[in-house]
Amino acid sequence: MKKLVLVVFCALSSLSLQAQEEPLTSTQKEQPTIYELTDSNSTTLLMNRTSKYTHLKVDKKTYYSDDAIEADLKKWWVTCYKKPFDNKKVCSMHSGDLSVFLINGKYSVDVGNDHYPNTKAGLRIDNGSAIYGYEGEIPNPLNVIEKLKKGKTAYTRYQEWPYTYDVDNEIDLSRFSEHFNKMLKQYKEL
Repeated sequence: MKKLVLVVFCALSSLSLQAQEEPLTSTQKEQPTIYELTDSNSTTLLMNRTSKYTHLKVDKKTYYSDDAIEADLKKWWVTCYKKPFDNKKVCSMHSGDLSVFLINGKYSVDVGNDHYPNTKAGLRIDNGSAIYGYEGEIPNPLNVIEKLKKGKTAYTRYQEWPYTYDVDNEIDLSRFSEHFNKMLKQYKEL
């Protein structure tokens, strides 16, 4: 068995993978680069076929810098919809790890996601005391929402599955009231 493995290894080590491009002439259409596997004598052993998707092209490539992604995480996102099965009205707004829900007239404030089972999550607004709830659900949501409206910064902490270390984040509350009112307006229009 060891001899067979050694023979196969030696045979494979004499192979090389090469990328080959042929220059285009004015009469040829642009062809994709063909990659082929050759042995030490330059004999072709394996090569790819022309893709059946070469007629497709990418019109636009989008690049997001890390700064754009960071700015995107700091925005407040508002989403509202009505469930067709039971006509339940659902609205949510979130920024980073902080979410506020309005579901059939009931409010909920949540911190984080994918919580480690039976762990506490915390929310601190400005220099106030921390408010804790199990697996992200913060108690007394109406009181918390009033504090969020008046606050400048929220600090969150939770433990994400499968790890047991704390995930801490900071959320800017400067436009919280504006987006909260936007969510209420959309909820009424459902």
